[in-house]
Amino acid sequence: MNKPILSIIIISYNTADITINCLKSILQDKGLKETPFEIIVIDNNSHDDSLKKIEQFHKQNNCQLQIIKNKTNSGFGKANNQGVKIAQGNYILYLNSDTIILHSAISQSLDWLSSHPECSICTAQLLNKDKTIQASGGFFPTLGNVFTWCLSLDDLPFVNRLVKPLHPHTPHFYTKDKFYTKDHTQDWVTGAFMLTRKPLLDKTGGFDEDYFMYGEEVELSYRIKQSTPNNQVWYLIGPQIIHLGGASATSRLDPILNEYRGILSFFKKHRPTWQYPFVRMLLKINAFSRFVIHFSPIYLQACSKI
Repeated sequence: MNKPILSIIIISYNTADITINCLKSILQDKGLKETPFEIIVIDNNSHDDSLKKIEQFHKQNNCQLQIIKNKTNSGFGKANNQGVKIAQGNYILYLNSDTIILHSAISQSLDWLSSHPECSICTAQLLNKDKTIQASGGFFPTLGNVFTWCLSLDDLPFVNRLVKPLHPHTPHFYTKDKFYTKDHTQDWVTGAFMLTRKPLLDKTGGFDEDYFMYGEEVELSYRIKQSTPNNQVWYLIGPQIIHLGGASATSRLDPILNEYRGILSFFKKHRPTWQYPFVRMLLKINAFSRFVIHFSPIYLQACSKI
């Protein structure tokens, strides 16, 4: 079997059927028929029948697939780093298990990245289950965009033109932003579909393993950008995938709290020390205001844990 050009890394955690659907959709990408690729599935100690179903899938399909069985849930970043260590491809695709590849999204993205040496990372257009556009990435956290996001000022018209947003709006938001309707450069992309080059990961050391889940792709994109200042991150609308979202979360609190913690970790590591307490205060205000608006104790819990 030829040495893979592309290594696709998928983290599995109690998502048996969803993971299988993802694997099936990869094999339906016609553009990959002529491209040597491998799939590396890291199972983070699932308690459902994920391993059994993935092993059955491997037996039934003629594809190069490796399965790593972790004895504990090591988190998103650490598990992906495990995959990169054994990956043989020159290109690495981080792919969430709760995604479905549409048409030839992987091969389209790979062809695009391989022909654009100025680009370090690219992503496909993420869609919700109903095919509406889903947000994917944005701009690096700054005191300015955390301030506008936490106080919901970024929901006002024209604010995002003045301050590059942490989370740009999708077209169905009332401001009808067109950010995700055309190819463009941005600072970071969502780890649900993140195609990059293995030498860059070897150079930067991959994901920061202090991040358990949420925010690690922002931090990795930042270090890649710092190591290769002239390289670009691209959002592409030609390749498309469906991203179900939240399939591996163990509770409703997890994604909320981990997003806050991810922002704090970024500031602690990459921004001036004096900014950290201000950001922490802003995040607490954001969590408390969401509690007041939605009257949900989850946000109150998040506020107390930030």
